[in-house]
Formats: sequence, C-alpha cells, structure tokens
Amino acid sequence: MARPAFYFCTLAPFSKHTDDAILWNYFRSGDEDAYTELSRRYYRTLIQYGQRFTTNMQVIEDTLQDLLVHLWLHRNSINDTPSVKYYLIKSFRHRILKTIKPLSGEVELTDRFDDINAEFSCEDSLIQHENDVALKRKVKNAVEQLPVRQQEVIYLRFFQNLQPEEIARLLSINSQSVSNIIQRALHNLRNVWTYAPPYSVLLWYISQILY
Repeated sequence: MARPAFYFCTLAPFSKHTDDAILWNYFRSGDEDAYTELSRRYYRTLIQYGQRFTTNMQVIEDTLQDLLVHLWLHRNSINDTPSVKYYLIKSFRHRILKTIKPLSGEVELTDRFDDINAEFSCEDSLIQHENDVALKRKVKNAVEQLPVRQQEVIYLRFFQNLQPEEIARLLSINSQSVSNIIQRALHNLRNVWTYAPPYSVLLWYISQILY
C-alpha cells in the first residue's frame, strides 16, 4: 500500500486550480497525488479551525494527521460529497471534539477566534483611508464580543463560505436556527454604532475583514 504523503510534493497531474470534486473522485479511487493536493489545499484551513477548540498546536496537528491517515486508509469506502470543504470541516470538528474531551484538564481550551483576529491584523495594511481603518477596528472588536456560537456561525458562513444548510448539519441544528443566529449576530454588531449602518454595509465590512 502506498504511503500517504502529508508534506507535500510537487504535483504533475493536479494543481491549485483543479476542482475539488475532481480531486475527491481521484482520491477515492486511490490516486495519491489527488490526496496530496487535497491535503495541501485544506491543511491550513483545518489547522486554523482547530484553534477554535484548543490552543495546543500539538493536539491540533496530531488530530489532523490522524484524520488524514483515516481518510487514506478508508478511501475506498468514503462516499462522494457535494462539498469537499464541508466534509473535511465536519470530519475534523467531530474528531477534535472527541480528542479534547478526555483531555480537558490537560490541554488549554479556547473560546476565542484568534486566527480570525490574525486575519484582521493582516488586512489592516490594505485599508488606505483612516475612516475605513477605524470602522474595521470597530467591527473586529464587536465580533470579539459575540457569544461563541455566533462567532462560529459567522466564521463558517463568511470566512469558510459554507451555506446555512451545511452549517446546520455541521452544528446539528436546523437551518432556521442558523439564520436566526446570523441575524442575532448582525443585530449585535449593529449595536456598536450610534447610527447603525444598513445590513448590506455591515456585511461588506465583515467580508473585507474575513477574506
């Protein structure tokens, strides 16, 4: 059996432009290059998502490696999926929650979204106008004050671009609950302004921060 590669070689048949669905089907049929490209493509995303649940990078990396090994070993029995990103986020979320539960007294858990905050900081240099910088900082600070569940839904919806139905399945709630959480989060964010901007303006600033 071919050894799965986690630290990633140069690929011939696939590239960063290859569609996820194509890679997924090749991976399921045993193509190691497709598996490697998928792992490379989502490694950072899943590491960042793991920081939602613990600050212990060793636990996060070990859990992700375990997931990648599991996927490779069980590739023949893995089903097709309409969204590879959703499948990987869901699988990793389940695995890391299972991992940290018995370690709650040994690892430092987190309810903060530090990697989003890092993205906020990286984006600051791209804002040219002082008013935009001030408003962006205000939105960032407001996001940090949201309840943890609202932060996670905002992250999944606007940072990972998951659809409400996907978020609902991921968090084991219904789609209406996701919509309600998003609406409550946006309402809470608007409360930081004396004169609140329209939702469309607020969403634009969130997208500028998160992407």
